[in-house]
Parts: sequence; C-alpha cells; structure tokens
Amino acid sequence: MRLTPTLSTFLALVFLASCTRSGSSEGPPAALSAGEVLQRSMQFHDPQGRWPSAALHFIIAEPRVENPGRLSEVFLNNPGNTFSIKRQYENVSVVRGILQDSCYSLVDSVLVNPQDTATIRLHRLECERTQGYRAFYKLLNGMPMSLHVPEVQLLPEVAEDSIGGRTALRIAARFNNPIIGEEWFIYFAPDNYQLLGYGYAAEGAGEILRLDGMVEVSGMKLPRMRHWYNRIDGAYLGSDIYVVVEEL
Repeated sequence: MRLTPTLSTFLALVFLASCTRSGSSEGPPAALSAGEVLQRSMQFHDPQGRWPSAALHFIIAEPRVENPGRLSEVFLNNPGNTFSIKRQYENVSVVRGILQDSCYSLVDSVLVNPQDTATIRLHRLECERTQGYRAFYKLLNGMPMSLHVPEVQLLPEVAEDSIGGRTALRIAARFNNPIIGEEWFIYFAPDNYQLLGYGYAAEGAGEILRLDGMVEVSGMKLPRMRHWYNRIDGAYLGSDIYVVVEEL
C-alpha cells in the first residue's frame, strides 16, 4: 500500500526545513572587539559627537581621606587646546594653566614669573606637572570619548568581568603617557555600553574608579561622581563629585 501525505503534513515538513536552514545560516552573534565596544559606548555617551569641539567649565568637589575639603575648578577647551585648574591650598589660591601650548601659573591672582624658580618649586608649578593635570582631567572628564585618540591603544580582546558588584564588559587600553599610567582596564555595562569604571590593569597596583550617576551637557552624558578605591584591599580613598558642569 502506498501512503499519500496529507497537505498539513507537507506544510509542516516545509516549515521545519525552513527553520533548520534559517538557524544554521545565522548562527550565534559574533563577539564584539574592544573597538566596537568603545564605539557603542561613545554612541551612548556622545551620540552627536560633541566632545572634540567641547569647551566646558567644571567645579569638582574632590574629598580625599587625607584632604576632605579639596575643591577644583577646571576650564577645558578642546578645540582651543587650553586648560586651567584652580585649587585652594590652605590660605593660598593657585592656578595652573596652558594657553597656546605655553604654561602659566598664578598665586593669589598674581602671575608667576617663569624665572621665579623659588615660587615654582614651593607650589610645584613646573610646566610638566601642569601638562600632566591637563592630560589627566581631559582623559577622565571625557571618557569614553577621550579614549578614541591615537595616543591610546586598545587591546582587541573583550572579557566578561564585574565592577562594584555589577556585570561588565572589560577592555584594556594602553596609554602613551607615563603620568597617567601604562595600561588600564575599562568597564562597560553589557546592555547599553554605559561606562561603569576603570583602573590600573597591573595586578595589585594603583586604584580602581567606579562611576555613579550621569550629568547631561551639550548632548553628552558625563559622569556625575567618581569613587576611588584601593585595588589591593578595596579601601575607599575619595570621590570626585561634579558640582557644576556647564558649556562655555
């Protein structure tokens, strides 16, 4: 006896074959590279690409365990390549700045003569130190966008990790700047690629920074707070709390 398949059986077989072909051709999604993770994070934090042309004013409360009253006022102009930071040291006001690639400094609103080596040594106003301040604040205030520069080399691998109890994607970045450090780990949320934190990659060295909250300015989402911890024992070291973030 020859069996004749019914129409319903035939359609079921066609549907099953179609699903099998579709599943085998697509496969699992390809793993992202470090560069792709960074690009997605930049799209989250700066969807209009404003950071390279940003000129911003920050007032940052920076309490540390050993200096709970520290406060910094920072002016950062990316297209003009200018920078200044003002801090109060007991009863002395000190400004360090860079204008047209030249360093300058003021002590109690008086411009310091570059030949006044005694004042420069007393308040640590060397140009190399001022350049280090600029590199540091430009990097931290602009992350993740500030990672997308020739001076930063991303290692290609992406690892699953955690930071502050949160699941994260981790990439490694190498810096051509001895003041900042050689290699950092950078952590991102796996769902929307929000920046979660970063810290030194060397085992048992330096600090790890966890980000908390965001502030929106000029279409960018910048960190509201950074909390510093010792990588060895997890001890709390201090915070950076953005009191004012505004466009110039």
